[in-house]
Amino acid sequence: MSCGPPCPPCSPPPPPPCPQVCTPPPPCPPCRAKPIMRGLHWSQTKSVLAQALTISAIAGTCVYLFIGRPRMARYKEFYAKGEFEDWADEMARKGLFQSVPKESLRDF
Repeated sequence: MSCGPPCPPCSPPPPPPCPQVCTPPPPCPPCRAKPIMRGLHWSQTKSVLAQALTISAIAGTCVYLFIGRPRMARYKEFYAKGEFEDWADEMARKGLFQSVPKESLRDF
């Protein structure tokens, strides 16, 4: 007794769904290293002090070389060529010295 054509074979049952128990992948490492917080203020202070001392030493050297030395040379030249006695007599004759009366001066 055959009722009709035979049935095609049954397809296998679908596999059971995969349980989601996989752990997520670890995060990417940071691009920069983390700062060392212990002693950070002291290390930054030492750096700033070193920079300040270096810059002030350079500035002091520049002032000495470009202002101080030329000024000392000009003073040295002025006092080497100075005719102070003549200048003092001339100023006394003009009455610029209060302690020297004009009458006490002789004209040469």
